[in-house]
Amino acid sequence: MKMTNISLLAAAMTACLALSACGPQSAEKTQQDVAAANAKAAENLRQAQDKQAKVVADAARDLQKTQEQARDKIAEKRADVTDAANSAGKDVANASASYVRDAADAQYDVVKTKAEGDYKIEQQRCGGLAGDAKDACNTQAKTAYELALSNAKADLDQAKRAAAATKNRGG
Repeated sequence: MKMTNISLLAAAMTACLALSACGPQSAEKTQQDVAAANAKAAENLRQAQDKQAKVVADAARDLQKTQEQARDKIAEKRADVTDAANSAGKDVANASASYVRDAADAQYDVVKTKAEGDYKIEQQRCGGLAGDAKDACNTQAKTAYELALSNAKADLDQAKRAAAATKNRGG
């Protein structure tokens, strides 16, 4: 931009000198021509600076807009990744909780079946006894059966609470 302005100024001065060399002009006329050329050069410089300022302002606006769009896209992608991670965490927690519940239910069924089998065996054994011994044997067998069921139920409840906690941690 400066080179163009300097070139214009030099051309104007050259024109003024050439015109003064061609004929007799008054010093006042020459000064007016130089002043007019300087004014024209100053106006051209101001216009060029205004144009340059507009281009720089437009470029700055475009850059800011592009940066905002990029930040928005990054925020969207970050949210997508977070959502996917949360969803995956929920899925893992649900699967883990389901496994714990299913394993606890199966363990309860095994313990219950074993306790029922042991109770039937003890009833058979007690059936061969008579009197107070038989009553004591049956009471002891029933107490052992009920204790086994109670412990199995407590273990099942504890496992279900652990499963619920696992599921809640996942989401």
